[in-house]
Amino acid sequence: MSKAKIIIVEDDAMTRRILVRMLSPLYNVSDFGNGEDAYRHFLDQGAQLVLTDMKMPKMDGMELLTRVKEASPDTVVIMITGFSSIDSAVTAIKHGAHDYIAKPFEPADVAHRLQRALREKRLEQKVEALNQERAIDSGRYHFVTANAEMLNVLELAKRVARTDSTVLIQGETGVGKELVARLIHQWSPRNEFPFVPVNCSALADGVVESELFGHEKGAFTGAVGHRIGYFEMADQGTLLLDEIGTANSNFQVKLLRALQDRSIYRVGSATAINVNVRVIASTNQNLRQEAEADLFRSDLYYRLSVMTLHIPPLRERKDDIPLLVEYFLSKYRHINPRVVDIDAAGLTALNAYNFPGNVRELENIIERAMILERGRTLSSESLFIDSRHVSPPEEPTATMPPGENLPIREAEKQHILKVLEKCNGKKLLAAEMLGINKTTLWRKMKKYGLDG
Repeated sequence: MSKAKIIIVEDDAMTRRILVRMLSPLYNVSDFGNGEDAYRHFLDQGAQLVLTDMKMPKMDGMELLTRVKEASPDTVVIMITGFSSIDSAVTAIKHGAHDYIAKPFEPADVAHRLQRALREKRLEQKVEALNQERAIDSGRYHFVTANAEMLNVLELAKRVARTDSTVLIQGETGVGKELVARLIHQWSPRNEFPFVPVNCSALADGVVESELFGHEKGAFTGAVGHRIGYFEMADQGTLLLDEIGTANSNFQVKLLRALQDRSIYRVGSATAINVNVRVIASTNQNLRQEAEADLFRSDLYYRLSVMTLHIPPLRERKDDIPLLVEYFLSKYRHINPRVVDIDAAGLTALNAYNFPGNVRELENIIERAMILERGRTLSSESLFIDSRHVSPPEEPTATMPPGENLPIREAEKQHILKVLEKCNGKKLLAAEMLGINKTTLWRKMKKYGLDG
């Protein structure tokens, strides 16, 4: 990881030199003698932390604090003053300052406070990321699957997660592309920094560049202030560009340049801003075919597809349906606590369905059925399967006798066996792929007689 960028703003040259000499080995330091020059640099280059004096010419510390927090709320600001008073300290804190240091100060104390402030900010970002996870996956990201092809995809995702290489995730709508992207971020060294998902198809042509790269005040009609874009929000972390195939040609050119140079230009500015971002792109289109047909820039395609992961549709991994049903039954049990399972007819109906909306559609079906079901098991009547997407019955196989379905408990047992086999019996790795802790895996293995 690159050094954190900090800005020192101090009108006393001797104090400024001491701070620069002390902090330069630890951080990427820029220093200024007044708030106006510091703020101009901040708008151009950004910073994780600003250490500023309170009383300065041109722009004082309080005004600099206010402007920095307006432009970038996540930037840490620490105030220094020789006019030590409780009132000024309280005012600075109320305006968003993280800490307050009075002169004269010990250099070692300043260094300690900066380290602590940046550590606390990283912890805040990690907590925010964990809260995002809980909102999507009730506590932890994991991909529910026993399908061999999907397990191979997850293994590749885990390998590429250790690198900074760009990744292209392809698959139909609803297969779990964003979930795989979040797993890559979770498994990567960047996992303490932001994961920023952006749906490119939801951005109007006129605002795509502004949203992704940011803009300067007056860059266009309505740009009443400076704004950082998603690239800067994701600095040190991961940026997911969802539905990248919908990006217009002008944006594709600028994205290619950003990936090549690892820098961006805000709209209305000619100054390059260095960014340290891992980019993942996803699409429900065949981007290679789009590039071959000149509908997508081929040079950008090759830049994005250093590693390409294809998520198979649910209709091609129907062995996952019992596992997913159990998972969604647990997730939505609060809606209807009486329901504990799904009956054989209901599971048969789901296995016969082609799921044009993939896993997302299956989740919606189970959630709706939990609302409608009056018994203790989900029935085919409460599922409301669309008959237009039902496959004709398949011929019976030796492993699946006619009229029978694998019970959910047996499916979970087989799922655990497959994952253990995939992980060569390594329980810690298997537990991670299953999305459970090692103790829970041990209990399940004991429950199913797999601990021998």
